[in-house]
Amino acid sequence: MSVINKIIAVMMSVLLSVYGLIGLNQDAGGDYTEGKYKNVILMIGDGMSFEHIGATEKYREVDLVMNDMPVQLRSDIDSYIIPATDSAAGGTALATGMRVWINSVGVYPFDPFSPNDMNVPISLGELVKANGGATGVVTTDKTSGATPSDFSAHVLSRGMEEEICADQLKNGFDLIWGGKTDSINEENTAANGWTYIDNRDEMNALEAGSRSFGQFNYSDLYNCTDNNNTPSIEEMTTKAIELLSANEKGFFLMVEGACIDKFSHDNIMEGALLCTEEFDKAVAAALAFAEADGETLVVVTADHGTGGLVLDEKTGEYKFTHGTHNITDVPVYVSAEDAGFVSGKEIANRSIATQIARVMGYGESQFPATIASLK
Repeated sequence: MSVINKIIAVMMSVLLSVYGLIGLNQDAGGDYTEGKYKNVILMIGDGMSFEHIGATEKYREVDLVMNDMPVQLRSDIDSYIIPATDSAAGGTALATGMRVWINSVGVYPFDPFSPNDMNVPISLGELVKANGGATGVVTTDKTSGATPSDFSAHVLSRGMEEEICADQLKNGFDLIWGGKTDSINEENTAANGWTYIDNRDEMNALEAGSRSFGQFNYSDLYNCTDNNNTPSIEEMTTKAIELLSANEKGFFLMVEGACIDKFSHDNIMEGALLCTEEFDKAVAAALAFAEADGETLVVVTADHGTGGLVLDEKTGEYKFTHGTHNITDVPVYVSAEDAGFVSGKEIANRSIATQIARVMGYGESQFPATIASLK
């Protein structure tokens, strides 16, 4: 990087620090040791509200492990300027520590039309990968969906599938797994150094050190079913952890349970709650690894709630009240009390990303920042 570009990158980092003050304080509010955790697994229940968790426990007669995690708080769901979001803006806040326009994928709100190294924010996965760690993205959405794209691409709009996939193919991550998307195939993955996989057997055959692009049957993922040799979200999470944890410098893994949101938009209670339970099984797998490993933090949250699910105090039953996104706070569950998150506190959605960066050892000058800061 030239001297001028270095100066610009530093100025941008200062600007981001000021810009980041819009909304709640970026500090998560608790005590922590910078660099305490080598690995972080961030798990996002798309559309998952507090009420989804309560309804799943009630109607499916289960005790969700996420609801027993030691630190429990809430975050807002604000996008840039307005107190509402979609998965693109919500996921970008969780990925980059920055609030952006609705529909934007990993680009700043003040210059979204010409993304390049100098004017796009780095994601947590890009930060970890650039510093020698491993990075993975797992979703039950298509791999070009909004949330997985927020962590692995930088484009103006979530609808720009070809541009999203082009970014993903060249980002250097260790794995991106989810539903099949039109712009990913065996030829372009191989040309960019990826192993193309499309079923459970191929996923389980992967060995540490491989780079894989999973294109599974989306219908199976959508319905949270176990057929056609398609892995469940729990199986994908378990295998992804196995592969990424081989990196001695640590790893960052994002896991999205996407179809909670999709069923909630249609007010299909059975599907939404089944997907919440299946997502919780993946959380259980992550927590089991973290407990055994001792150097891994698990953070569970949502980008927003969906469907206006409420508990009717008169009948004691849950019901959907609309088919769009909620504007209410969402859950944040954390696996350890020494990571800076405080039970009962309300924080900004982007504060989740910045706090994760801190406990992984990345200071304010490193995150949030631009892609240019890595070069």
